[in-house]
Amino acid sequence: MAQSQLAIPVPVEVLAPQLDLTDVLAKTAAIEELFKTAFIPTDRALQYFRWLDELRLLKQCGRVIGPRDVGKSRSSVHYREEDRKRVSCVKAWSNSSSKRLFSQILKDINHAAPRGRRHDLRARLAGCLEPFGIELLLVDNADNLQREALVDLKQLHEESGVSIILIGGQDLDSSLQNFDLLTCFPTLFEFDRLEYEDFQKTLRTIEFDLLALPQASNLAEGTLFEMLAVSTQAHMGRLIKLLTKAVLHSLKKGHGKVDEVILHNLASRYGQRYVPPEARKKPELGEG
Repeated sequence: MAQSQLAIPVPVEVLAPQLDLTDVLAKTAAIEELFKTAFIPTDRALQYFRWLDELRLLKQCGRVIGPRDVGKSRSSVHYREEDRKRVSCVKAWSNSSSKRLFSQILKDINHAAPRGRRHDLRARLAGCLEPFGIELLLVDNADNLQREALVDLKQLHEESGVSIILIGGQDLDSSLQNFDLLTCFPTLFEFDRLEYEDFQKTLRTIEFDLLALPQASNLAEGTLFEMLAVSTQAHMGRLIKLLTKAVLHSLKKGHGKVDEVILHNLASRYGQRYVPPEARKKPELGEG
């Protein structure tokens, strides 16, 4: 149901060899916008879409578990955008109650009365999902849901028959287990970091379809690939943030591609905790 084509709504022009700061900032801003708006298809995301299609067909509930920055949220939003009339996707706020969650869902499906008491909202939502044509509810950041909200989601599925998918990290599984609700969302999709070949393919897509720099950076090969794999741990979110910085710094230095030295300097510090100078390893006498 969800399509995997890379959507690139904003054209990016190839830059001339000589760049001034204005050109550099404009190019970087265009790349940042593409990363925000374009969906980068990965094998992991396509597996996720097929899994969602299956649960929709079976009218079953499940959960998506994985670490931060691997692409769970972006893939879920894309799936919803591809079938907006039949899929709702909301993100739970911290310590979210049933009332707040159900109000979000009602707003997302454009219900005329998204506010009210908890009991009224649940009944209203259960009664409108089928007439509205909604087949699937995606609840991101489900780790933030109160026990009351999780129980009400279970009852919402029983009353409406609509598939409900909870998306979060390991804490979500722990909460469901503690609340004796794990079997209510039994089917698990492990949304982990990208596999080796998937990461390579994704880097090629990013380099040629999004960055579109004047010279080839060869991000999916050799030393650059190793640096990106180690520093980002093949997490999509980390990769995008690191590459955006690397492009900016490389262009400011006059390079027409992602420079290896610049990428190494950024990657070596990316995601690392601060270590005071006095605690850093110092060469012993006789070294260097």
